Amino acid sequence: MEGVIEETKIAAIAARFINSTGRHVFLTGKAGTGKTTFLKQIVHKTYKKTIIVAPTGIAALNAGGVTIHSLFQLPLGAFLPVDNQFAFNENIKINTPSGLHRNHRMQSKKRRMLQELELLIIDEVSMLRADLLDAIDAVLRRVRRKNTLPFGGVQVLFIGDLLQLPPVIQNEEWEILKNYYDTLYFFDALALKKDPPVYIELDKIFRQADETFIRILNNLRNNEVTEDDYEILNSHYRPDFKPAKNEHYIQLTTHNAKADNLNRISLKEINQPSFFYKASITGEFSEYAYPVEENLELKEGAQVMFIKNDPSGQGKFYNGKIGTIASLDSSEIYVKFNDGTDPVVVEKYSWENIRYSMNQTTNEIEEEVKGTFSQFPIKLAWAITIHKSQGLTFEKAIIDIGRAFAPGQVYVALSRLRSLSGLVLSTPVNYNSLQIDDNIKKYSEEKPSEKQLNHIFKESTDAFFQKYILQCFDFSELSFAVNQHAQSYDKEANRSVKQDFHEWALNLQAELREEVKVANKFKRQLENIFTEDNYLPLLTERVSAAYNHFTGVLNSFSAKIKDHINSLKNKARVKSYLNELKELDAVFYKQHQSVHKALSMCKTISTNHQPDNESIHTRELDENRKKSEVKIKSGKPKKGESRELSFNLYKSNNSIEETAKERGLAITTIEGHLSYYVSEGKLDVLDFLSKEKLNNILKASETLETEMLNEIKQHLGDEYTYTDLRFAIAYKKTASN
Repeated sequence: MEGVIEETKIAAIAARFINSTGRHVFLTGKAGTGKTTFLKQIVHKTYKKTIIVAPTGIAALNAGGVTIHSLFQLPLGAFLPVDNQFAFNENIKINTPSGLHRNHRMQSKKRRMLQELELLIIDEVSMLRADLLDAIDAVLRRVRRKNTLPFGGVQVLFIGDLLQLPPVIQNEEWEILKNYYDTLYFFDALALKKDPPVYIELDKIFRQADETFIRILNNLRNNEVTEDDYEILNSHYRPDFKPAKNEHYIQLTTHNAKADNLNRISLKEINQPSFFYKASITGEFSEYAYPVEENLELKEGAQVMFIKNDPSGQGKFYNGKIGTIASLDSSEIYVKFNDGTDPVVVEKYSWENIRYSMNQTTNEIEEEVKGTFSQFPIKLAWAITIHKSQGLTFEKAIIDIGRAFAPGQVYVALSRLRSLSGLVLSTPVNYNSLQIDDNIKKYSEEKPSEKQLNHIFKESTDAFFQKYILQCFDFSELSFAVNQHAQSYDKEANRSVKQDFHEWALNLQAELREEVKVANKFKRQLENIFTEDNYLPLLTERVSAAYNHFTGVLNSFSAKIKDHINSLKNKARVKSYLNELKELDAVFYKQHQSVHKALSMCKTISTNHQPDNESIHTRELDENRKKSEVKIKSGKPKKGESRELSFNLYKSNNSIEETAKERGLAITTIEGHLSYYVSEGKLDVLDFLSKEKLNNILKASETLETEMLNEIKQHLGDEYTYTDLRFAIAYKKTASN
């Protein structure tokens, strides 16, 4: 059945490269080898946060993604990879790295989404220009704050056949860009020079079963066409061929005007009334991305082609299958076939124009439907352009291999067919039309063998695993976010309520700083473990212990932020501040997710399994967090209610730890509640710290002329905990009253 294939050995290797390494991958293959199916499977199975892009709107729609320009907000025009001077030309637009940086305005939500991105899939890569890929690289490096890493550390999966549609460029643009690029193909992008993608070619052909035809197509790809190949192809030259109406031949042309004219004339020749079907369009959907005509004109007896696989999964039709309109009315269309299969009732299909967005609760990249285009998934099919035939499969086709064909385009046209038996040439083939670009041929010769792929994989997977575990315990991004937040309290108190809580932020910053030290120390331990032989058992044991420690710590920080959010609910003019706090909490949760994934990865590798979205995920954590988010957004608590509950519980059990456990709150939160009652004189401060420590803290506060906990702690040293400081300062407020 079209579109449903078993996973080949090479496809399995490609999937392992995606899930078990950080290497870029170029997945290619002859027409019909299952590249589109692989794309869908990898998106479904990978644990990495993924976005799909393509060079054009139609290609993006077919791949289930978005355009490159819309995702990265790139301006039109060529991209110069350096800031050198160039000759001004009013007919072309040239963008530079500094210009891109200067004019690039990206919302914080999209910025965060790109910072979360782990795998970027670029489909129909034959159309991707090298300079456009370098522009993507420039954006990702800057947005992700990783200027030394290609694509800011994002893994890129390139999918496509370089013998399909080539990149397009104006002569004036190439006159400038040729000084920086050997060719305009994606593989010559500067971003790939030091880190080229692993070349993997799917080799099992599912479209063709004709061995002779497969051999000819292979020879065409490799510029190795023989005299025998010429003779076989030209034996299908039939200049006066006129197919019978029920033979379902389609003519492949090079220009839209010719295809449209042939379809219009053929439809007009049918002596039947026309029926018109208007597409239903909702939301945002660019007319340049319409998959079929908005106003579809059909007649009984018209030759049509399906442009989608059967969504029911029953395989009644496939993308490119040709049939004839058997009957139709204002709401229903019946199509029959001459291959013995049953006629079908065509149902409308809805294409979705999506955009990617960031789920603020789970930190997952999700698809959001911006608009839909609903229409019958068929079009007139007496003729079609080579461009629009990409991805389709035909049983029979008439191909005009004339001078209008660009070099290599004969392969594109021929590879649409299942076998030679369905081929008719209206002009004979000539040598020039069969030549493939030497640059493509040279690049394809670098393809590693299966044995070499396995060797590259083994080297890459070990390095990736170690890097992945280390990154999971890298608190630098969290530290950066907290530092930025603490520095954002920069307005005068009478202009922003937020300023009243600057001390809260500074204390949070100081407490995190201590945990960052612990995380950095643990990373050094990991690096030492990686130098040992058979390190996996010890690594798993240490990561498990670290997981238990950091989970508690990160939950404590998260509880502190949520408690702070709850304390603000009755205040006015704090909406923006609340959003900032929720975004900050999301960064803490991301670190929690990373630590969780580190342990999952260790356990997966320990059992000799390949990581996927069944073994590496945070679904249970996400569900618990969603429940927690609901509690935060629920009705406003009465002022002081939470604090009073903690006070009453503590009075009954005389234990901060038990109170925290019973209330499901962090210990630091309970300490904050109880310190209030110390300041009110309702609890004895000496229940929480010694008299000596109390006096030393009070003296330090007086000497430094501050009540900032981090400044006092820095003065007194690690012997004094934040718990000590918190209760001592609360007592000081009692004394001052």
